[in-house]
Amino acid sequence: MAFVAIKQADTELSPVNLALIRWLVASVPFLILLPIIGRPKAKFERKDIPRLILMALANVAGYHLSLNYAETTLSAGLSALLIAFGPIFIVVLSYTLLDEKAGRNILLGLALAIVGTAVLSTGSISVSDFSSFGGIAEALVTAFCYALFAVLSKPLVHKYGSAPTTITVGLVGTAMMLPLLSGSFFSQISALDFYGWFSVLYLSLLSTVFGYLMFYTLISRGAVTRLSIQLYLIPIISVVGGAILLGEPVTLGVMAGGGLMLAGVAFATRK
Repeated sequence: MAFVAIKQADTELSPVNLALIRWLVASVPFLILLPIIGRPKAKFERKDIPRLILMALANVAGYHLSLNYAETTLSAGLSALLIAFGPIFIVVLSYTLLDEKAGRNILLGLALAIVGTAVLSTGSISVSDFSSFGGIAEALVTAFCYALFAVLSKPLVHKYGSAPTTITVGLVGTAMMLPLLSGSFFSQISALDFYGWFSVLYLSLLSTVFGYLMFYTLISRGAVTRLSIQLYLIPIISVVGGAILLGEPVTLGVMAGGGLMLAGVAFATRK
């Protein structure tokens, strides 16, 4: 449902200010949790600093800024569908950086999910509307950033723990975005209505704090490629949520594409 909340918040906040307030609010519980569950299992090694910085950049700034910009021109459902290409990047990066092997079931599941994404996107893009192509490019950048921090995180969550990695990456990434603060941030935040604040708090507390703690915990328990295929469920939920809460259309193509995506999940995760 984060994609739906972002679409709602984008009506009141600029993409930059939305990313800033989301992570500034999330930093409060992260700082509270730091002395409780944020202590790493091992002493942090200097050689891991470049990986941590790249992770923070891709996770906080890269992913969320590109996603917020994408949803200024694309629907919540279509944005989620395009970002479903993330696992394609994950398979490539996992193969090259982590030496993970993509089995036949995973490859078949990815193929079905790609076809499902193509079917879902049909009719949603206007050739005459060039802004929609800009949104597509931004969504694909988001997908790559997601794949990058997911793959880079695996060695860190195994060495230092999932919670310490989540909290450290979140706090470092938030600090990296502080130079983007401007006068418009305070004026837009002061003008937020109930739905704007509800969206921000949902994104900060549930999608960011709880969501990332759970996400990195799952990464620490299994192969990144096998985890990523399950995230194809996100577009289905986003399409339904966009239809119910934002009035976005649900066509026959959406239902057919959703079925193909679910088939991809089934193939990739079956034993």
